[in-house]
Amino acid sequence: MPKKHFSLDKSLSSEDYMQKTVIFKIKKEFQELCSESRINDSYLIDFFHSIKAEKLRKKFPFAEQPREEKNVLGQSYADLTRIYEFSYQSDLDLEYVINMLYISKLIEYAEPHYLPKMYFTPNDPSFSAQWHLSKIKAPQAWDLSTGDTSVVIGIVDSGTDVAHPDLIPNFKYNYNDPVDGIDNDNDGYIDNFNGWDFVGSDNNPDAESINSDHGVHVSGCASIATNNGIGGAAPGFKTKLLNIRTGSGITIQYGYEGIAYAADHGADIINCSWGGGSSGQSEQEAITYATINKGALVVAAAGNSATEVLHYPSAYKYAFAVASSASNDEKASSSTYGKWVDITAPGENIYATRWGGTYSNLSGTSMASPVVAGCAALVKAKYPFLTKLQIGEQLRVTTDNIDAMNSFYLEKIGSGRVNLYNAVNQFFSSPSVLMDNYTTTDNNDKAFII
Repeated sequence: MPKKHFSLDKSLSSEDYMQKTVIFKIKKEFQELCSESRINDSYLIDFFHSIKAEKLRKKFPFAEQPREEKNVLGQSYADLTRIYEFSYQSDLDLEYVINMLYISKLIEYAEPHYLPKMYFTPNDPSFSAQWHLSKIKAPQAWDLSTGDTSVVIGIVDSGTDVAHPDLIPNFKYNYNDPVDGIDNDNDGYIDNFNGWDFVGSDNNPDAESINSDHGVHVSGCASIATNNGIGGAAPGFKTKLLNIRTGSGITIQYGYEGIAYAADHGADIINCSWGGGSSGQSEQEAITYATINKGALVVAAAGNSATEVLHYPSAYKYAFAVASSASNDEKASSSTYGKWVDITAPGENIYATRWGGTYSNLSGTSMASPVVAGCAALVKAKYPFLTKLQIGEQLRVTTDNIDAMNSFYLEKIGSGRVNLYNAVNQFFSSPSVLMDNYTTTDNNDKAFII
């Protein structure tokens, strides 16, 4: 056994490094012995032959050798031109092979080819219960971006839990209007420091109770304090939440007022996990106002009718409609569907915040919609120059195709199931074209030609 210069970390498993593969660096004084795929040293030549080494190559073949050893600040330059990698076929232990390399006086260092994981695993204790986050590849996405506190999701719903420890860090506070009985920012709402309650016409957006905490759960599906050692996680990670209470019980009385409020108060993304009724012009105008006038993206639940019936606000022009899927990527049995749906997201048994500082699972497109809203916020943080409609299209063109599991619903559950990692990693990898309106004419000859 050669002298031990190197020992494998005992905490590593075989999946943490490439098997039978070694990276090493030649000392500077011996660099003249090196070519692209050969090192002219008798010991190394014999050793490589004995272990059936193959694919000896420079690891960074296009790197430039520094002309000087250090910069003007005394910091050493890195020289990648002397780093090599090889694999071998013999049955010798990797640690043994590395230490055999050190017998050569040419070796500066030798080590395994480690395999870093593209996963950010938050320390929230209930993360493992949130199957949907792995399904949409949120941990991989968090390696690239954990969001930005300047990005805001407006939660237009039944209220929040103003004392929930997993929500408090992500609340968007209006510092221009502290609670002092005066409308300091002249926006028409007195003391709307932590949002607004349209039901009580006051500045307390708190939900009434556990029986009316739909908005609390929706908030937790979009963005809760992630990697804070408590509760769970959410796609938005550190994205801020603007609290807007617009209903009580199971009724949303002031939803469209809430949309306008969110747009007026800086929400980049506006989530609407509710709907019903029929198409209304004033409601469409509220969506248009938020989208076109104020530049927000309105994300809306497609509904839970299990039918193809149009559902509002998700079916309005400019709304980003979200259907719900199960853990196997099949459309959730209750989810509404149709060609007007833009995207699908996990919505079955989603673990998130509840009123009173608690947590539990809920299901429905009400959960799928804020999951997408949280994803949209992360895209906004990664690509701040995109318009909000472009953010929606970035999500739409980077989905995972789930047609194989949903043959009965082809073209009726959007482009596919949201993939957050793709959305923040593949910048407009596919073209996106949406038809706004079209006009046909027969040129007075009764023949329609496209």
